[in-house]
Amino acid sequence: MKRVKSEDIQSAVLQYLKKRQYSDSDTTFKKEQKLSQTVSEMAVQGAVMSESGVSTSFTFSSCDPDPTLYEDQYSGLKVLIDDAPQAHQSELTVLLYPMFVHLHLDLVCNGHRDAAEAFFTRHHGNFLVDNMEWYELIEELAGVMCKQDLFTKPKVKAFRETKYAISLSDKAFQYLLRYLQSDDNLILLRLFNTYLHVNVKPTQNGDLDLYSDKKGGAQEVTMATPPHTPDNKVQPGDVTQVSLQDCIRRVREGTPYLSSVCLYTFHNTFQGLNTAAVSDDSRFVCGGFDDSTVKVWSGLSRKLKAAHHTVDVSRINLAGDVLDDKVREDSVGQEVKHMRGHSGPVYGTSFLPNNTFLLTSSEDTTVRLWNLSTFTNDVIYKGHSYPVWDIDTSPLGAYFVSCSQDRSARLWALDRTFPLRIFAGHSQDVDCVKFHPNCNYIATGSSDRTVRLWSVQDGKFVRIFHGKDGHKGTIFSLAFSPDGKHLASAGEDNCVRVWDLTSGDMLKELRAHTDSIYSISYSRDGTMLASAGGDSIVRVWDMRPNIPDKESDGQPPELLHSYPTKTSSLHMLKFAPSDLLIAAGTAKGDST
Repeated sequence: MKRVKSEDIQSAVLQYLKKRQYSDSDTTFKKEQKLSQTVSEMAVQGAVMSESGVSTSFTFSSCDPDPTLYEDQYSGLKVLIDDAPQAHQSELTVLLYPMFVHLHLDLVCNGHRDAAEAFFTRHHGNFLVDNMEWYELIEELAGVMCKQDLFTKPKVKAFRETKYAISLSDKAFQYLLRYLQSDDNLILLRLFNTYLHVNVKPTQNGDLDLYSDKKGGAQEVTMATPPHTPDNKVQPGDVTQVSLQDCIRRVREGTPYLSSVCLYTFHNTFQGLNTAAVSDDSRFVCGGFDDSTVKVWSGLSRKLKAAHHTVDVSRINLAGDVLDDKVREDSVGQEVKHMRGHSGPVYGTSFLPNNTFLLTSSEDTTVRLWNLSTFTNDVIYKGHSYPVWDIDTSPLGAYFVSCSQDRSARLWALDRTFPLRIFAGHSQDVDCVKFHPNCNYIATGSSDRTVRLWSVQDGKFVRIFHGKDGHKGTIFSLAFSPDGKHLASAGEDNCVRVWDLTSGDMLKELRAHTDSIYSISYSRDGTMLASAGGDSIVRVWDMRPNIPDKESDGQPPELLHSYPTKTSSLHMLKFAPSDLLIAAGTAKGDST
């Protein structure tokens, strides 16, 4: 017979060991290295492994034989089931019967006769109704006074020697497991491992019944002679599916839940606040001012500390400067960091998605990249010939786009100091710019009262939004819906317009503001649009389709709520990833 490779290896190892005078190595090696199994051995091993699966086993250790613990732990189990969610109660209730029987027999077998009689008297009445099998077993259990009596009662003996099988849903099992693994339930754990077999069933969608009044359980109880139990298993069917779909539909089509509003107010802005921004993680709040500075505040409770750096282009050290003061400030931290580098008013600010860098644009025709670890200027982007009004970063953070008084918008890569694309076509200043969610398009708003959609791939415009339904003044802000199907624009004419990108038609015209609108933003699910501006009021609009065209108290039907603020104007508005609405503005009396 041909020898397999493993047998050759074994033979070579044994010969080597014999040469080295290891006389008993043959027997030991064969015991430790069993390379084959008979069919019967494989069957027994498979059965053992299936009976000791991790998902159906509990962990327990030795228990204190104090008889009072039996009563305490059984009562605790009853309280747990009574307090359980209604969906789990009917499944867990079937545990009380086998646990009662085995706890009583355990007390009897351990010689606690008085405690066993008291335990039986207190709880046996709960199992004498609606089930003849249970009734006969309980009656026979009453005659068990010592360990020897257990062998004279056939039904009790069969119950003790047969594992009681029960099926639980995964959620009910996890709920029970968290309770049993506490330190004071060791007796229950031992009985579960010894006398019960738990079959954990994965949760299925069809098992959900949102509107049924049944107490539902999907449990099955089996033993050697299964007791008669009413069949209250909820079968998945068309009614459940229809109810679930109707619930989902009503949630989607219902009125959106209003978000909380967080307002950052800038005080003492005598230098003239032009723009503001808040990072997505709310760690930083920044503002751009007329005196060419960019100020960064901490959005958290801790101060800002600059990492070690060797070069700061915004700071020139003279011979008489005391450099220790700067080192001390960086080590202790400051409430606000001043970043200087621009030579003109700062008009645009935008955080990169990773929240570690900040882009700013200025009247000096440049865009600068600031490192928020060291609070220093890393890169200067030059290309525009006139003031740069606005900037926006791509959703992935690899590119950004700027717009300028030179009537163009330009696409940049962070690792290139020259523009990759120039989008030219507007007849006047390009005042705002926005990236499409898929990064393939950008939108620009201009003083020529038009909105244009451009292709990033070839630099050509693919849509122009204007006409009799278009804006009547300069456009200050743009926002794409999260699904990329709609574009909202707002500006000097106190109106928000929503456009369909596919057809180029205007879908909505939202009028309620009494002054220019400086910022708009979509919620993360696209059901709401927030707007704010010179009238110091934050307004939230319903963006769901097919809203009934019915005004309430003279307000448009799309207006969900208005939030008046104590500011002279609001410069920034955005929905955070948690759908918290964040706004920033100048305190009254502080603007110039």
